[in-house]
Amino acid sequence: MAQLIANPIYDSAFKYMMQNERAATVLLENLLDKEILKLDVLTNDTPVIEEKSGVRILRLDFSAKIKDRKTGETELVTIELQKSYLDTEIMLFRTYLGQQYSDVKKADTEIVDTWRKDKKTGKIERVKVEKHVPLHIVAIYILGHTFQEIDIPKPVIYNYPDPRGIEKEPIPEILKTRFFRGVTHDTIIVQIPYLKRNAKTKLEQMLEIFCQDYVSDDTEQLLEFDDFENRSQDFRDLARPLVYAVSDPQVRKIMTVEDEMAIHFQNVKYVTDENEALHSMIEESRQKLQEKESQLAVSIKMLSELGVSPEQIAEKLKISIEMVNQTLQQ
Repeated sequence: MAQLIANPIYDSAFKYMMQNERAATVLLENLLDKEILKLDVLTNDTPVIEEKSGVRILRLDFSAKIKDRKTGETELVTIELQKSYLDTEIMLFRTYLGQQYSDVKKADTEIVDTWRKDKKTGKIERVKVEKHVPLHIVAIYILGHTFQEIDIPKPVIYNYPDPRGIEKEPIPEILKTRFFRGVTHDTIIVQIPYLKRNAKTKLEQMLEIFCQDYVSDDTEQLLEFDDFENRSQDFRDLARPLVYAVSDPQVRKIMTVEDEMAIHFQNVKYVTDENEALHSMIEESRQKLQEKESQLAVSIKMLSELGVSPEQIAEKLKISIEMVNQTLQQ
């Protein structure tokens, strides 16, 4: 019997899934290819709606203690996850990322020894103070669309810092310094449209939970898997909350609202694009008219200097006006 799950491309279903600690851990461990020793949710964001441009972005932030499976080294990082269903304004992603860099709440703290002058005695004394230590940021973007400029059929794209010296020689040891880790970040991009059935790699098999090839014939709000019980434990752990979401009336209600919003925003975008095109055409026609008016003024002056009669000039103007009208009609 086929197993139905709520479609995680919907913000409400995705958030429902990520609020489950086990599901969130499984998804992030597989994307990072690191073991997560501790995971804390830093935000409890709801989908962000921008009425002006029709952008909808869901954001979730985590603090995670991760362990490299090869070296055994551990690190405390901030994971900034953003999910967008529709084509998104890139500046919104950049703005939010910038906020994470400047947010002291996303930093670790440590006690350090330093020197300070006592205001009363004027003596320099050694004291202990709390210092903010910026955490390395991992930015994860889960996109319900592909890149606009060029077709890159890769379901998952990794972009990590690759430090090199003046002669282009690799300097991997700098990756362990606080300064470098504090001012750079890792980027992981998931393009949902390129997730397909019968994936080969472990990561893609788990990410099939987002694959829209499994959309139910009855509604796009549900995905249908015939082989659910035969899939990996990670896949089932990730999908389990979505199984429960199917019977949650509040989640299904919000998913229906999301459908209505998507239609509304697509219509708004279409009307906006149409208006922009009309304004562009009007502006182009206005420029052509100004050019013709300038040419007419020059022609009238030249004809007057040559002694052409007003009647002849009027006839020339009539012909020129007809030419202008033909230009505007084009």
